[in-house]
Amino acid sequence: MTDDCLLAQNDGWLATPIDGDLIMMNSQSEVYLNLSGTGSRIWEMLKKPMHLGDLCLALSREFQIEPEEARRQVTAFVEQLVERKALHVIPSAGA
Repeated sequence: MTDDCLLAQNDGWLATPIDGDLIMMNSQSEVYLNLSGTGSRIWEMLKKPMHLGDLCLALSREFQIEPEEARRQVTAFVEQLVERKALHVIPSAGA
């Protein structure tokens, strides 16, 4: 996954905060996810499509961590959400 990947939430997910976590359910597939801390923040930030590089940079600044570490952790987490069909990568116009 590259920095210019445009990420967006998939439709069909319901989310509600409970005790500091974000409990999510896909109404079509009945898959449940529990996001906490940074995971909840990533979901919130991706309410509007965002490039992976911009997401990593914003989180690096917000949580005061090295950009390389932020990119490694955020990319791994985002890939899991894509695998679980919570997020998708929007194809670029040139693709």
